[in-house]
Amino acid sequence: MKKTIVQTVMTMVVLCLITACSKGGEKNENEETSSDMHTYHVEIAGGETYKGSVPSYAPGVVEAYHPVSFVEYSEEISSKVLAGILQDVPGDFQFGIGLAMDDSNQPTIPESGVGITFGKRTEENKYGPAGPVNMTLKNYKEHDYSFAGEEGTVASFTLSFSGKFKLGADGEEVDVTGEIVVAAP
Repeated sequence: MKKTIVQTVMTMVVLCLITACSKGGEKNENEETSSDMHTYHVEIAGGETYKGSVPSYAPGVVEAYHPVSFVEYSEEISSKVLAGILQDVPGDFQFGIGLAMDDSNQPTIPESGVGITFGKRTEENKYGPAGPVNMTLKNYKEHDYSFAGEEGTVASFTLSFSGKFKLGADGEEVDVTGEIVVAAP
């Protein structure tokens, strides 16, 4: 029994070292989205500013990448869809995206899609588009992702946006500018 526990602990140590080495070796320092943090900075004209970061790797026995955005093909709109949520629990911030991607991997807000929403994580009402939103997607890269037996595609990128937004259905329109950086795994 004692030998089995020692073997198990040694195996876990070796796995942690392999994971740490493979994580460090895969990063490309030339990419702006290569970081240990997902970051956000959203400014509301005449109002609040949300700014912070969320670790891109969840701590634990074996570090696991914390995906923010998933990529899937939608038959309904005949294009790729970039969707996900960034949550900063201590910062009480939540950012959601649901964007269609054109053939050049540039985002658009589909007619029946979420688009961009953000606000306090603990409140029901979030800011959403109240008109056209100008968006620029830089350093977009797709990555194969596997966790707990499930496989999919995640994306890393820098999304800059500006436009008119309102808080909930009845909120007043305000000008918003922002940038979200989703780190690569």
